Amino acid sequence: MAPHKCYFLATTSLEEFWDTHQHLLFLGEWCLKFDRRSYWITLDGHLIKSYVHGGKEGSKVFHEIDDIYEKLLPIVATSLNAFHETEFSVRYWRIVIGPWLQYYITVMYDRYLRITLALKEYPNLTTTLLSEDSFIVSRDTEHFVNLSSSDFYNLQVFSRILRFLGKEFPSKSATDGKLSEGCKVQSRSWKNAIFRPISDFYRFLVIKLVSNPVVINSSYWPKRLELRLAVKLFGGLFSTIGANEEKKDYQFDDNRRKTFKSVSFGDDVFCNCIGSMLFADMPKCFVEGYKPTVDSAKSFYPNSARIIFSANAWWFDETFKVWAAEKAEKGTLLFGAPHGGNYSAQLTHQARDHEKKILDHYYLEGLSASNAQGERIQTPLLKLMPLNDMGANNLKSGILWATTSLPRYFCHDCLFCLPEFHSEYLQWQARFVDSLSPFTLSVLKLRPHSSDFGWGAVSRLKVLYTNLRLDPPETTFIESISNCRLFVCDHMSTTYAEALACNKPTILFWSPDANPLLPEAEQYFALLRNAGVLFDSPEAAAEAASNVYEDVEKWWNDAKRQETIKVFTETFLGHHPDSENIWLKELCVIAK
Repeated sequence: MAPHKCYFLATTSLEEFWDTHQHLLFLGEWCLKFDRRSYWITLDGHLIKSYVHGGKEGSKVFHEIDDIYEKLLPIVATSLNAFHETEFSVRYWRIVIGPWLQYYITVMYDRYLRITLALKEYPNLTTTLLSEDSFIVSRDTEHFVNLSSSDFYNLQVFSRILRFLGKEFPSKSATDGKLSEGCKVQSRSWKNAIFRPISDFYRFLVIKLVSNPVVINSSYWPKRLELRLAVKLFGGLFSTIGANEEKKDYQFDDNRRKTFKSVSFGDDVFCNCIGSMLFADMPKCFVEGYKPTVDSAKSFYPNSARIIFSANAWWFDETFKVWAAEKAEKGTLLFGAPHGGNYSAQLTHQARDHEKKILDHYYLEGLSASNAQGERIQTPLLKLMPLNDMGANNLKSGILWATTSLPRYFCHDCLFCLPEFHSEYLQWQARFVDSLSPFTLSVLKLRPHSSDFGWGAVSRLKVLYTNLRLDPPETTFIESISNCRLFVCDHMSTTYAEALACNKPTILFWSPDANPLLPEAEQYFALLRNAGVLFDSPEAAAEAASNVYEDVEKWWNDAKRQETIKVFTETFLGHHPDSENIWLKELCVIAK
């Protein structure tokens, strides 16, 4: 298709920002929401080609993002030290601002590559930008992540990049109410509301009576394990169970932020691009709200800590991060462990890599684990600890199929998160349904992800099979798999690991190209393939599900297959019947 001056670039799915009088170019799959298919299919638009055409290109981009992050982090750290009149190390700021900076660079680099590729192919295109009077600044890291999956915020990002590149296209303001996208704060549950006074009183006693407690936050341990640890430590355990971080917003101060304008990010075009907007986009909790956040941390947490342990508070708990980072500066050791089932599997995993960089000791589950003394141990995956053996049962009925969903706009983490791979994933779902026998379809129950993000995944499948049944959303995952005869999972996540740890008859399938493995993980997934549990195509998985459903007990209880499941769950995932005592012993050692 030859470039033409009448081509209009739709950067998001916001149709009020499209000019349908011109030939439309769609920047990506995210522009084409399924529930609006009857409209956009009539426009005869053209989808711009992607910079990602396979796993190798995607992996290369992740390496480039990491290089940019490591280049910019010291610059940002120095600038924030000067701004706040502090003298913290780069590690301190890696802990505090690193998660947001990784997200931000990932978002900006992805959007920059897509925009420059579109301009290269269609140099005379036009578009409509978001007016700067509609721009918003995120409250904190979590707010930014929520915003980065929304259409209006991405329109803001694309508008910023295009203006940096010297493109002065027409602009318009956002409609009322749209600027609050991604601003919702999760309310405290009634259980936490009841438990909060008790936990607050306990923490008060620990602060007053214990000079150097063990501090844990979002551990993912069963509550009984935390209680047992508190007894072992004679009460010297400070836990944040029942305490929800209060999300505060702060007034944006443009005048104060102007002091960042002299910061240099080097000669690289993209680094200059991101440098021109980074401090304007930086969440308010790191600029206007930084000192109040530090004060809040001092009032909530103890003055010192023996060790600090968390599974995932290193990402969105801003108060915890500034406190933990400050204690790390004074020598307190930081410990952590993954809570998901893909940390030790996926080749590209930004969350895992970040946590390994900031922590003094990081417990990767199973084969990859070692204790604080460097000895190899079978550290259990945290979310698998409370699970019990279910086994195969022909008296159960139905096939439970668990699917996932990711934001239409790329934000973070792994190859599978790229919209190109997720679009392929939706096609695999359709191929799976299309390959099932009529009887197998009749007993199938779909458990979709709680958030659809505008993909219209269920609607797509119901076009193929109108009678598709859905698993009640109020039912927990463990309840659902305990009530079915066979479980099917089409993505690499904690879900598949939980099912295997429960010894539930399971069939897995996903794209190897979208889910490249770490070298040390490949042999374990090869075992699942050889055992007829993991498949590399939806057609093969559908055939297997249809074949084994009638007598799932005979299939699942095969001696070789059971041995494979045992090796995978115990050696690779670190799941063990005595998981709680393994962790308790290790924690008592490091708490000495």
